[in-house]
Amino acid sequence: MLATITALLAMASGAACPGADPAITNVTTSLAAGTDVNTYTLDVTITNLGSVRQPSNTLQSVVIYLDGQKKDEKGLPPLGPGKTYSFPYLVHRNADAARGSTAVRLRLVQTQPAGACSDSNDTKRIVI
Repeated sequence: MLATITALLAMASGAACPGADPAITNVTTSLAAGTDVNTYTLDVTITNLGSVRQPSNTLQSVVIYLDGQKKDEKGLPPLGPGKTYSFPYLVHRNADAARGSTAVRLRLVQTQPAGACSDSNDTKRIVI
């Protein structure tokens, strides 16, 4: 009971998450222009912003959408507090496609165990 009250007070005061909290913390892009095809590299970083290591049986991934359609899903390992995991994702576009015309949405999904301290940091949207 005391642990529950302490956790609730910590959350209410804006203190660090008392559990695991994986989040998409950074997405950078780079462009390799080609004659026919441009290749955008998205470097995606996931960080456990919480104060607890994720269990070894954690099942989580980042789902990648291009213009609203699911294109791929990348599995993620369990993370300790403050630890990061990064991966590159390539998007190939016709060289004639206008810059800023494709929306990319990345969504972090946990299926086991379900939930995190906050889901407000589980989605990023960029335009390429």
